Amino acid sequence: MNKLVGVGLVGLGVIALSGPYISGTQAESQYHQAIEALNAQAGVEAVSESYEKGYFGADSVTRIKFDRSELDDEMPQEVRFKTHFSHGIYSVKAVSHLALDEETTASLKDILGDKPPVEIVTTVNVFGDASVVATTPNIDFTDPEMGDKISISVFEMTVDVPSDYKQVTASINWPGMKMTGADGKDLAIGQLSMTQTGSQLTDYLWTSDMVLTLDSISGLDSEQRFDLINLKMTSITEEASKGRIDSGFEMSIDSVKLNEEEFKNQKLVFSLKDLAIVEFDTLMGTFDKLEETSQITDPQQQAMAQMEQFARIGQDVTALFNKGLKIDISELFVNTPKGDVTGVLHIEQPESDTAANAGPGALLQTTKGHLSLAVPVQLLALAGPQIQQQLEGLLAQNLIVKDGDVYKTEAKLESMVININGTEMPLPPLM
Repeated sequence: MNKLVGVGLVGLGVIALSGPYISGTQAESQYHQAIEALNAQAGVEAVSESYEKGYFGADSVTRIKFDRSELDDEMPQEVRFKTHFSHGIYSVKAVSHLALDEETTASLKDILGDKPPVEIVTTVNVFGDASVVATTPNIDFTDPEMGDKISISVFEMTVDVPSDYKQVTASINWPGMKMTGADGKDLAIGQLSMTQTGSQLTDYLWTSDMVLTLDSISGLDSEQRFDLINLKMTSITEEASKGRIDSGFEMSIDSVKLNEEEFKNQKLVFSLKDLAIVEFDTLMGTFDKLEETSQITDPQQQAMAQMEQFARIGQDVTALFNKGLKIDISELFVNTPKGDVTGVLHIEQPESDTAANAGPGALLQTTKGHLSLAVPVQLLALAGPQIQQQLEGLLAQNLIVKDGDVYKTEAKLESMVININGTEMPLPPLM
C-alpha cells in the first residue's frame, strides 16, 4: 500500500514539474502563431520585439503597426503590448497591458493614477479552450483648472473560445459614463450590454445570435437637449438548408427626444435569405486576393493583377446571384415631427441554370422586386433649394407622386421592366 502511495506521489510530482514546461512550450508556440495570423491581415504588421521564457513564466513585448490609410488621423499608428505569461500545470495565463511612452503615461497619470488603460487577460487550458477578458478601469476625475467632471464605469468584454470553435461566446458589460462641463455641456450614456454566440461554418461565414441593448444617451449643448431611450439591436444568422444561410437584423428605438419634441418607436427590420455558402466564400476569397495586390511594388504588375481580380469579382457576383437569394426590408418606420416615414423593399433573384455563364444582364431578366416608400411633404420642405429642385424633377417624371400631405413611390421590377407609379420603363438590355 505504501508503495502504491509512493508511486502516486511520484506521478503527481512528475505532472507538477512537467506541466509548466509543456504549457510554456505551448504558450510560446501559440504566441508566434498569433503573430503570423496578424501579419496575414491586410493593413496590420505585428512584430515580436522580445520573448523571454522562464520555467514558470515568460515576458514578451509586441508591437502592432496599422496602415494609416485604414485609420482616422487621430488614431495611433502603432501600439505596443507588454505581456506576462504564467505557466500552470493545466493552463497558461497571459496578462497584457498597453505599453505607453513616457509622455502619454505622464498625461494620463492624473486621470488613471497607477491603473493601466487596458488590461487583457487570456487563459488557455491544455485542451485548447480559451477565455479572453478585456477591461478598462473606472475613472472619476475633475479637472482642477476647468472644473469639468468625468465618471466612466469599468468596461468589460469577455470572449470564450472552445478548442473545437463550435460555440464561441462573447459579451460586453458597461454601466456607462457621465461627463459634466463647467460650460453647461453634459453627456450621459446608460447601461450597454451585448451577448453573442457563434459557430464558424467556413472561413468567411459564422452562424450567430446577437442581442445588444443601450438604455439611454442624453446630452445638453448650447441649450439644445437630446435624449435617446432604449436602443435594441438583434441579429441572427443560421443555416436554412444544405448549402444556404438566412440572416436577419432588427433595430428599434423606443424614444428620441429633441428638446420638447419626442419621436417614438423607430424600427428597421432587414433580412437576407437563401444565400449560397460556397459561392459567397468564393467571392470573399477573391476580395482577399484583391487586397493582396496592394503588396505588389511594380505599378504595372499591380494594375494588371487588380484588373484580373476585378474581372473575377464580376464573375463571382454573377455566380452568387445565379444561385438565387432574397433581400427584404420588411419594416421601416421613422417617426418625425413632420410625420412618419414608412417603407418596405423586396428583391428576389430565383435560382437559374440557364444564366450560369451569361452575365449580369441575363440574371436581371429573372430578378423581381418591389419598393414602397412614403415621406411627409413637410419633412422634405425643410430641405435646401438644391433638394427642392431635384424633387421637382422627380415629380415631373412621375418617379414621386404627391398624395395629400405625403410623397409616395410604388415601384415594381419584373421581366426587365420597372413600373414606377404606373409608368413603365424597360431596362437597357446590357445592364
